[in-house]
Amino acid sequence: MVRIQFQSIHIDSLAASSSVNKGTNRIVGRRHSVKTNQGLGEVDGEGNVVIGGKHVVSDGDRIDFQPFIRKS
Repeated sequence: MVRIQFQSIHIDSLAASSSVNKGTNRIVGRRHSVKTNQGLGEVDGEGNVVIGGKHVVSDGDRIDFQPFIRKS
């Protein structure tokens, strides 16, 4: 068993899936996942002009979001 002790603790902010727990804790049924797709590409060289550019992200994943279903 690892024991960590702080004299004091200060928390500036908590994100949506964060928690602060004290004592003996057992967190069951909590899950968090994030997926981000971004695509801009690159224009390289000298004197290039881009007019009406379109950006496409090719995402090969079959599932982007899988909802958490609590099993009873």
